[in-house]
Amino acid sequence: MHASVERVVTPFLAAADAALGAGYSALLYGSAARGDYVPGRSDINLLLVLDDPSPSRLRALAPAFSAWRRSASEPPLLISRAEWARASDVFPIEITDMRAGYRVVRGADPLDGARVQPADLRQALEREFRGKLLRLRQGYAAAAGDEKALGRLAAASAGTVLVLLRALLALAGRAVPEAPGALAAEAAGLLGASPGSITTPVERRAERGWRCPAADFEQYLDAVARAAEYVDHFQLGDQR
Repeated sequence: MHASVERVVTPFLAAADAALGAGYSALLYGSAARGDYVPGRSDINLLLVLDDPSPSRLRALAPAFSAWRRSASEPPLLISRAEWARASDVFPIEITDMRAGYRVVRGADPLDGARVQPADLRQALEREFRGKLLRLRQGYAAAAGDEKALGRLAAASAGTVLVLLRALLALAGRAVPEAPGALAAEAAGLLGASPGSITTPVERRAERGWRCPAADFEQYLDAVARAAEYVDHFQLGDQR
């Protein structure tokens, strides 16, 4: 675990133990669990599955959440065990992404028995890729050729795009590389996009003041558009 991740997660779990006892499971997932966490750019993704999500239990977690907010941007997610058991059709992308790299840090494994249906994953991916494409086009138009603004936009979106591409490769039945650059290259190959269209923003997203040329951003836009079209035309059973 990255040192900056441990500094946030370890005291939080200690406080959650004091508040909840053994009545919860905790799952660390995403870049913090896979080993590609980027300080200052990546979120620390933590899921708590609670035996008892009553208001009194939630209030007991207030000190832990207050400490977390001082150190990280995205607070842990909270869900009851009953809700989690029925969540695979609601959060198919998130569950698929969790399976690509996670650590159980408290209690039983919440992913044990969680099954995502390909139809649910395909529908969710099309919605998310379409939404991401709209926002990237909006940002590209607003940037008016400002390379620093394009760099900020590409870098800020790259983490989410990686999550979507991870789920896309899983839907297609492809191997899902752990390294972000390899994942981006594999997805670009599947989509027939330019080899550097996704790897460039992925590999440079941690750079301060990265200036993204308009031509590079246009290739990135094209790759996201290809992903949306791929999912739109994907037929269940096309996995290979």
